Amino acid sequence: MTDNPAATNDVAVSLRARINTGQPHTARIWNYWLGGKDNYEVDRAAGDQIRQLHPGIGEYARHDRLFLGRAVRHLVGDLGIRQFLDIGTGLPTADNTHEVAQGLAPETRVVYVDNDP
Repeated sequence: MTDNPAATNDVAVSLRARINTGQPHTARIWNYWLGGKDNYEVDRAAGDQIRQLHPGIGEYARHDRLFLGRAVRHLVGDLGIRQFLDIGTGLPTADNTHEVAQGLAPETRVVYVDNDP
């Protein structure tokens, strides 16, 4: 990036302008089901429609997040893994891979990869 705060703000404004808040996005719907704050009304409406078809989806999302934590704790704590590549991460939410891993071993490195702007 840059040390120029104005230039940094310009980049942030440009990135925000590329987010389509009128169309639901799977990562933001998932964030909604997990109780996150990084979603819009359109995401909540779509999430609620999906929940009508599949009432357990919110519970599945929470259990998936719990599984991630257990898996990362096992890999770091029991197997000594210190590097992770997290592919298709969606939006950050609570207990991300780096938070769990670095909570056990601060030297752990995590790279996140996704195609969502």
